[in-house]
Amino acid sequence: MTRKRTQTVCILIAFLVIFFICIYPWAVMLRVSFLPATKYFENPLDWFAGLDLSHYQELFAGDFPRYVGNSFIISFASTLLVMVVGTMAAFGISRYRFRKKDNLLFFILGTRMGPAVVFAVPMYLMMVNWKLIDTFPGLVLIYTFSNLAFCIWMMYSYFKDMPPEFEEAAMLDGLGEFGVFFRISVPMASTGLVATAILTFTFIWNEFFYSLIMTRTNAKTFPSHIPSFFGAYSIDWGGMFAASVLGTIIPIAFGIVVRRYLARGLSMGAVK
Repeated sequence: MTRKRTQTVCILIAFLVIFFICIYPWAVMLRVSFLPATKYFENPLDWFAGLDLSHYQELFAGDFPRYVGNSFIISFASTLLVMVVGTMAAFGISRYRFRKKDNLLFFILGTRMGPAVVFAVPMYLMMVNWKLIDTFPGLVLIYTFSNLAFCIWMMYSYFKDMPPEFEEAAMLDGLGEFGVFFRISVPMASTGLVATAILTFTFIWNEFFYSLIMTRTNAKTFPSHIPSFFGAYSIDWGGMFAASVLGTIIPIAFGIVVRRYLARGLSMGAVK
C-alpha cells in the first residue's frame, strides 16, 4: 500500500507540473489582455488588478470579428473537403490490393515532410494564374492539399484495423461498394473520423504561413491578423493577447464538446 500510494503521489505531482507548464502561458496571456496599456508595462503579472475591457472593445469595434468568421468558414469547408476525399482514399487504399501500395503511401506522406515555405512559391504562382489570391476557394484548396495526407494516414490506420468480414457480409446481402462504405465502414470508424476531423480543423484554424502570404483583406483569417499588432516602435501587447484569447475560444470549446470522441478515436486500435 505504501508503494502504491507513493506511485500515485508521484503521478499526481507530475500531472500538476505538466498542467502548470501548459496552462501558465495561457493564463499570462489572459491576464495581460485585461490590463490597460499603461499597466502591463509596470507590472504585467499583477494577478489582483482590476479588469479592463478596452482591448476587447477595440477588437469588436474593428474587423476582428470578420477575420474570426473567415477562419471558421475556411476551416470548416477545408475540413469537410479533406474528410470526404481523405476518407474515401484511405478506404480504397486499405481495402484494395495493388502493387506499390507502400510507395503510394510514402508519396502521400511526402507532401507533409517538407516545410510550408518549400511549397509557397509554386502555390503562390498557381493561385495567381487561377486568380484565387485573397479568396476563400484559394485558401480552401491550399489547406486541403496540405492536410489531405494527414487525413489519409489517420483513416487508413483505422480502416486497416477494422475486420473486413462485416463488409463482405454486407456485399453478400446485396450492398454495392459505395453502400458498404457509407453504411458499414464509415459508421464503424466514426470515432476515428471524429478524432481526425477535430485535429484537421485545429491544424487549419491555427495555420499562419499560407494565410499570411495568400490573403490581403477579403479572406484574411484570425492568425494572419496577429502581426498587425506589431508597430515600428511599439507592440500592442494587450490587443494582441485579447485577440489570441478570443481566437482560442472556438477550438477549445469544440474540443471540450467532443473530447470523449477524441479520446476514443485516438486510442482506437491500441487494445484489441
